[in-house]
Amino acid sequence: QDFDEAETIFVIGQNPGTNHPRMLTALESAKKKGATIVSVNPLRERGLERFAHPQRPLALLGRSTALSDLYLQVRINGDVAFLKGVMKRVLAREAEAPGTLVDHDFIATHTRGFEAFRTALEAVEWDEIERESGLTRAAIEEAGDIYCRAESTIVCWAMGLTQHKN
Repeated sequence: QDFDEAETIFVIGQNPGTNHPRMLTALESAKKKGATIVSVNPLRERGLERFAHPQRPLALLGRSTALSDLYLQVRINGDVAFLKGVMKRVLAREAEAPGTLVDHDFIATHTRGFEAFRTALEAVEWDEIERESGLTRAAIEEAGDIYCRAESTIVCWAMGLTQHKN
């Protein structure tokens, strides 16, 4: 996993310190190169907060690397509601400055059903998103704003998210 080119990384529904420790080294490398990391997970995992590489003695003596810039403890199975909130934020910011965030040519050429998707997303109320995600609108909008500021973003997930029924 080479995250070095990403300006922003969203780590959703996984516990790399427990299930994928090599990923922490990649996240640490990206962080040291200036990446912003948003962690979205019900469990507040220490490894996503600070990482001390076990093969670096100074790291074990307290020189760990802070990883997550924003850590959102989403409700279990609240990932979909969280993502809807982020998408609502992106579309709202796009409406304020058309053509600055959404690649309309790409959507027109390579997708189908975008307007139906947008309509369905707009019908979802923020109180429902907050209730289902367990997060505040302000926290979700902060994550959306981080996404909107980034030139490049990687969204990664693992066993937690892929085990949901939906």
